[in-house]
Amino acid sequence: MPIEFLGLLAQDGAAAPPGGVPGAGAEGAAQNPGGLGVLFENPLLPIGILFFLFYFIVLAPEKKRKRKEQEMLSQIGKNDRVVTAGGIHGVVVSSRPESQVVTIRIDDKQNVRIRVNRSAIARVGGDVGTEQSDNGSSSSEDDD
Repeated sequence: MPIEFLGLLAQDGAAAPPGGVPGAGAEGAAQNPGGLGVLFENPLLPIGILFFLFYFIVLAPEKKRKRKEQEMLSQIGKNDRVVTAGGIHGVVVSSRPESQVVTIRIDDKQNVRIRVNRSAIARVGGDVGTEQSDNGSSSSEDDD
């Protein structure tokens, strides 16, 4: 009820111009916004529009990204190349679907293995190209 009362007060103020002469040309056009101004008379409409924009720009893409990340983490299997959030590159040695821990081999020569949480894996299959370029550069250094 207080909102309706404020609306009535606003209308009463608009009906009686300060000059005392109702309907004085340019003032009448300024009081009636028309077009898009009518839509924004309701103060909840701009808030609703901002909420929908926020949802479609921020919340929906974030939800989609999280769903893809959960799919990726659930499909991790043996012999997958992974990169952890800390930047450690390795190959998955064991991964049980019900477990939150994955064992990764990080060095082939010394058989070094570490256990990391699934949530710590940032990328799957990301270091194939970098490993080949590292091997190429190290072999050229050995030749010198």
